Amino acid sequence: MGTAWAAVAAILSFGITALFGKWLIPFLHKINFGQTIRESGPTWHRKKNGTPTMGGFLFIAGILVAVGVCLPLYYRMEGKDPLVMAMHAKIAGGLLMACGFGLIGFFDDYIKVVKKRNLGLTVRQKLVLQFLVAGGYLYSLYRAGSG
Repeated sequence: MGTAWAAVAAILSFGITALFGKWLIPFLHKINFGQTIRESGPTWHRKKNGTPTMGGFLFIAGILVAVGVCLPLYYRMEGKDPLVMAMHAKIAGGLLMACGFGLIGFFDDYIKVVKKRNLGLTVRQKLVLQFLVAGGYLYSLYRAGSG
């Protein structure tokens, strides 16, 4: 994707994230969907109790929408078939990797909120999942070749 289109996608992603963040964060406060802070921590840290979590969802959604809008426009302006080019293996692999890391964060936050505890996924669980996502991405690059 050209530099100008990448900048447009970044600005669009930021705008989507900021716009929906202004709505989602108060909504999460309203339904008490926040993180629980340990009692054993410092007293100044307790004021973060109830802070809404799942903000990473906004970033992933913003990226997916921006790429979904800008990539077909870019390919159309280049005279290429947007339906074929949008499924390019390297682009799809990168988006799947971002979604994979986003899902890890989602599960971590979800466990924290549902179980009302500070610990979501363990460090080992997060690391194993991150290695699996990264390995899958590297494999997709290998399969895509140098083209």
